[in-house]
Amino acid sequence: MAERWAASNPSSSARVLPFAAEAAWITGKWDILERLLNSETGSISSDFNVGIGKALLGLRQADTRRFESILADLRVTIMSNFSSATTASLAGSHANTLKLHALFEITMIGGLADHQADRSSLVEILDRRIELLGAYTDDKQYLLGIRRATMHLAG
Repeated sequence: MAERWAASNPSSSARVLPFAAEAAWITGKWDILERLLNSETGSISSDFNVGIGKALLGLRQADTRRFESILADLRVTIMSNFSSATTASLAGSHANTLKLHALFEITMIGGLADHQADRSSLVEILDRRIELLGAYTDDKQYLLGIRRATMHLAG
């Protein structure tokens, strides 16, 4: 039903895609995520949550090259958003800093299959990183959702 609605409302579906992609990867609905991203229009391919979805699908398909390439592209996009004005205050750079935080965690967890001995030290590092967010509960929930999805796919 959602797919029929999206087909009949392309402009609305473009606005909703980032939220639908996030909901799909947070809940582990990989087939739905794949269908959503296969029907994606090129105009919103730079959205962070859509990019995360694409990277996670690359990880799911064991396409390490695609996984790393998408994460690198997302990093470049985020870094291009930093300027003197956006870094003048913590509030101004918060959203981009959170995105970089998420990319670091996805990269570390996604590469875990190669470093099984480092699992306990990685968990300790991730725990300390989440503590740094303090009272930002929404940010913690977002990062924990990304962690869960990545850990599920990384094994």
